[in-house]
Amino acid sequence: MTRIARLIPGDEGRLDAYLAGHPATSLFLRSNLRRAGLVDQGRRFHGRYAAALTAEGDIVGVIAHCWNGNMLIQAPPVLAVELARHLMADGDRPLCGLVGPLAAARAVAEAFSELSFQRGGAEDLFDLSLDRLVVPPLLSSGACDWRRATAQDIPLLAGWRVDYSVEALEAVPDATLRAQAEADIAAGVQTGDVFVLTGADGAILSMATHNARIPDTVQIGGVWTPRDLRGRGYARAVVAGALLAARDDGARLAVLFTGKENEPARRAYLALGFQVIGDYAILLH
Repeated sequence: MTRIARLIPGDEGRLDAYLAGHPATSLFLRSNLRRAGLVDQGRRFHGRYAAALTAEGDIVGVIAHCWNGNMLIQAPPVLAVELARHLMADGDRPLCGLVGPLAAARAVAEAFSELSFQRGGAEDLFDLSLDRLVVPPLLSSGACDWRRATAQDIPLLAGWRVDYSVEALEAVPDATLRAQAEADIAAGVQTGDVFVLTGADGAILSMATHNARIPDTVQIGGVWTPRDLRGRGYARAVVAGALLAARDDGARLAVLFTGKENEPARRAYLALGFQVIGDYAILLH
């Protein structure tokens, strides 16, 4: 028998202990928890957390309804539906997306079928012990190099983030999307979480980000190479650069996910040493 309760400041330790048991599927939650705690003031990384608790008070499932309307899920499907309904009862925050293990995300999407989560879909989940990273020849030969992005790169990379959102997430390329892209890239540059691959002439060829991280684990996201530069190994190389940076910072494990139909990305990640470990989902309204 379980009950649902809101998590409040002071519950961070027991929540992180639960999430640590799901290292590959809870990086968004653990990263946000470290950045913002359990305070919800509607700001970036903030969220309302609801947990399913046993009679002894142990957490057996959690959902965060985040500042941007997305729900981050780490719960079995049945509990995920109960938690989502509990959070939506507040009535003052939209439900824009579902992110988490595939079965749980689909269960919540079915429970709120009137919202028609038609964008995004099933993803393959990968992980890699960073001591097994295979550095691609583009980097090991010196033909290309990687670096952290700087403020001067923001206009270019914001445009690429718009292109990524349109292609990967079927977003509408309007002024709102551009403003959000600029804000996201600027925030990532400030925290050192945006990486670029450069050629011999210094031109930027590809980008990747740490879209979530804790001291020992990093999650890679936002990988993008312009269409006219694809097929040359640039995405693989920039991801390797982002992983080398994480390893230098003390991380031991990396995770990422990509669409099951995205065969070029799958090949690139497998070549770096990643292995498929399960299913994930990003479902957008």
